Amino acid sequence: MSKKQSTVGNNVRVSQDCVNPSCKESYGIENMLFTCKKCNSRLEYNFEGEYKGAKYNQYNNQWKNFDLIPLSDEKNIITLEEGGSAIIELEEISQYLNGAKLHLMMDMEQNPTGTFKDREASIILSRCKELGLDNLVFYSTGNTGRAYTHYAAQLGLTTYFFMPQQCHYKNTDFIKKNPNNFIIHVNDNYPEIAPYAKKFAQVNNLTLIAPMQDRTEAYATVAYEQFEKVPTCNYFVQTIASGMGPIGYLRGHMNLVKFGFQKKEDIPRVVCIQSSEMNVMSVAYNNGRTEISNDDMPKTFADTLFEPTLNSTNPVNNYPDLYNCLKDSNGLITDVTPEYVNSKSAIILDALKKRNIFPRTDKENSLLIEFAGLIKLAEAGTFKSDDTIVMLACGRGKDTSHNLLEPDAIIDPKVTEPVKLKQELQSRLLAKQNA
Repeated sequence: MSKKQSTVGNNVRVSQDCVNPSCKESYGIENMLFTCKKCNSRLEYNFEGEYKGAKYNQYNNQWKNFDLIPLSDEKNIITLEEGGSAIIELEEISQYLNGAKLHLMMDMEQNPTGTFKDREASIILSRCKELGLDNLVFYSTGNTGRAYTHYAAQLGLTTYFFMPQQCHYKNTDFIKKNPNNFIIHVNDNYPEIAPYAKKFAQVNNLTLIAPMQDRTEAYATVAYEQFEKVPTCNYFVQTIASGMGPIGYLRGHMNLVKFGFQKKEDIPRVVCIQSSEMNVMSVAYNNGRTEISNDDMPKTFADTLFEPTLNSTNPVNNYPDLYNCLKDSNGLITDVTPEYVNSKSAIILDALKKRNIFPRTDKENSLLIEFAGLIKLAEAGTFKSDDTIVMLACGRGKDTSHNLLEPDAIIDPKVTEPVKLKQELQSRLLAKQNA
């Protein structure tokens, strides 16, 4: 185990543990590991020792919980004030939720790129700084890659971000991007993005990021903040693509249970909302399935998806953990059609407008999707008048730009050779530097 260098009186150790009960290998946090070296099973972080609840109050963001984040040394923190988001109550919404109280955790307003993915980017890039990692390769449907690019650019790191060409309209120049932060569009071949990016990293001897255990731990910070600000909470709601957020959220609450700050029976029920255009996880869970496969994934996608970023590149890998998350929290998952979302959107947009908050619904519909899912569940009688609901305000806020970043390359993963692609990107970079 690795000992945290606490400066506030906690005495916490952290390790990366194999989840395979017949293996149980354990590693420190001195390396970024994707799987167990012995049996190739996945890993998860384990915090042990004495955690007194002491916080780092010099940070007004997620890093006030430094001792429950997998980073050894505080000096390696890379923060742009992500997390620590305000939680606001929308009193006028209760009438639509059978009298339940709705609170929004305003990540879309607080975080620098306007999405909750900045929590993850801050932790992952802090880990990269601590471990001396550069030449980073990652892939996403948009928001995660934008956040990673923005944070890596602050450090001057070289990055290669693979994203679906269909999500190009989301990629404004509001984020920081240096010439050595490459954005590569994949020509709408969603299932090929992940394997191509992994191959690109491997054959070019680059660093693929980030392991699932690092990513989910970032969303444990949502649980810590919700528990601090709204300790009595019945439901936690989030739009999902692959379920990374809720998985991490439950992990955060389980850490609070482990250290004696909360009872397990008081953990909020996790509620996941999907778009009907990509509802593989919702359909599987509500049919009692514990696993999904690539055969369950859509083979083609419409040209005009309501929310393209929800067509996740990795639901197959994440689904077993999401299944366990929902089972362990007595949670729920449902999906909503674009037509239903549009019919309910004015309710929440009007409430936010009264508070001078204007989500970028031209760039992101996740907030509207999760709210519509709430209304659908309320109409089914899920909520009652004494319930408290916290909904993570996904989506895009703060971003005022309408200028799009041009890609550094557009590729067909079935044709484009990874080594040649890197050579071409480096040649173009050199030409720019010599111009």
